[in-house]
Amino acid sequence: MKIRPWKAVVIGLSACLSLAVAVAALPPFRTGERNAFATSLPPARVVDPGALAQAHAFLVHETRFDAFVALHEGRQLMAWGEADLPINTHSVRKSLLSALYGIAIAKGYLRLDQTLAELGIDDAVVPLTAAEKQATVRDLLMSRSGIYLEAAGEVQAMKDGRPRRGSHRHGEHFYYNNWDFNVLGVIFERRTGLSIGQALYEWIARPTGMTTFKPEHVIYEQARHSQHRQFVIFMSAADLARFGMLYADGGRWRGQPIIPAAWVEESTRAWSEAPDQPPFDHYGYLWWIDSDAGTAWADGWGGQFLLVDPHRRLALVSRNDTGRSRLQLGWFMLFDGDGWRSHHEQLHRWMIQAVAPAG
Repeated sequence: MKIRPWKAVVIGLSACLSLAVAVAALPPFRTGERNAFATSLPPARVVDPGALAQAHAFLVHETRFDAFVALHEGRQLMAWGEADLPINTHSVRKSLLSALYGIAIAKGYLRLDQTLAELGIDDAVVPLTAAEKQATVRDLLMSRSGIYLEAAGEVQAMKDGRPRRGSHRHGEHFYYNNWDFNVLGVIFERRTGLSIGQALYEWIARPTGMTTFKPEHVIYEQARHSQHRQFVIFMSAADLARFGMLYADGGRWRGQPIIPAAWVEESTRAWSEAPDQPPFDHYGYLWWIDSDAGTAWADGWGGQFLLVDPHRRLALVSRNDTGRSRLQLGWFMLFDGDGWRSHHEQLHRWMIQAVAPAG
């Protein structure tokens, strides 16, 4: 197994150190019964069992994933590994928050055109300018706020790519920006009066029958250089697949609307070009878009992937357990993760083959 250059290791560890301390306090989350969720969903109709066998062998011999789950039309197509273990979702958290925004907007808690000034949002550590306060909720969801400040949870690439402050007006320029993402969490909790964990549980987890997620599986990290803390979501592969199935089925679970269908369509539209992020070519409202494949992805550091294929009503989840302590996280970061996205794409091809009639 290839070792990363020490410089990359040190950079990564410094970016995640405070999060690792927070994570260390979490329980191990072991369910006591591996893949207990397997009996809670009916099996999918499989056209090509050989494709599932190939996927299983690939997971065992060619990847470092700890869990993989695929659902087709709300039925279990494949489950492998620690599918019931709640794992840090890392940046997959952003797509989960996008869904909560769609529900909150439909409930009348907030609007896309509300500005930070209107919402009373500032940053006590580095105060916003009047121009920066004109950024809207929609700008933040598109990661186009034009606010270029340090934020909790940033990796070095984010810092290196940050534009100069004041170089772009709100709405003009896409930059993958943790300040935007963290502030969206703050706005959501202030406007709804709910914690992100409570909202996820009440609005999504319970209606879809998630088996392990609890409100306390959302924790927070406070940075020194920003007033606004980062929210961190732990969720199992099995539960994340149920969430993905909502987006694969127009916001419905077993025919019941959970997320507004119009929001599912709007939030996964190709709003911003995203160069140098293969296979992604665009960004939506906290979703990565692969226009060529017609898929939407939630993509998190360390090998956290949710792929939604609405045309085939497929939801695929691949996960890596990045740990719950400083030691676990540091050890995990020593090893190279090259190829994870391409591995997940290959698994997608096998899942298509498993459910699609030949020809």
